[in-house]
Amino acid sequence: MSIKEKYRVNEEINSPYVRVVGVNKKMIGILPIKEALALAKRQNLDLVEVSPSANPPVCKIMDYGKFIYEQKIKERKARKKQHQTEMRQIRFSIKIDEHDYETKLRRIKKFLMNRDRVRVIIFLKGREVLHKNRAFELIKRMQRDLSEIATLEGNIKVEGETRLNVQATFVPKGGK
Repeated sequence: MSIKEKYRVNEEINSPYVRVVGVNKKMIGILPIKEALALAKRQNLDLVEVSPSANPPVCKIMDYGKFIYEQKIKERKARKKQHQTEMRQIRFSIKIDEHDYETKLRRIKKFLMNRDRVRVIIFLKGREVLHKNRAFELIKRMQRDLSEIATLEGNIKVEGETRLNVQATFVPKGGK
């Protein structure tokens, strides 16, 4: 819904009585809609319904074009400050060396500190499929190492038959 669709202006307001707020943000009072429209027209401004759910609806006398412009700027600034979380993936093998594990763990921590979610995938191929308990142990170890900054989301998933992959998703603590 665009900003223009959120507010009814002037003749679009269909309530018989409205609570009117003036340009200087002072309460004028409850007026019939025709009187409120005439008051706004005398000041060369618009009557904008800002709270349609109130009884009677609250309307402000203001410059509608300027109001929409300011709302768009506020919306743009709010969007700029938001952080879009991403899903990052790190791939492992159960035959990972200690140094490689530490390197990948540092990478995962960096992603988590950046408020991103991390999916860890452990690939098992060939005879490794018989040792999927080692993949679970690796994920449990990772869970212990990341316990201060992340939690495991959901359950550990196992996919495939001949080429197995065990997946776990870690989310930063304090929200998603």
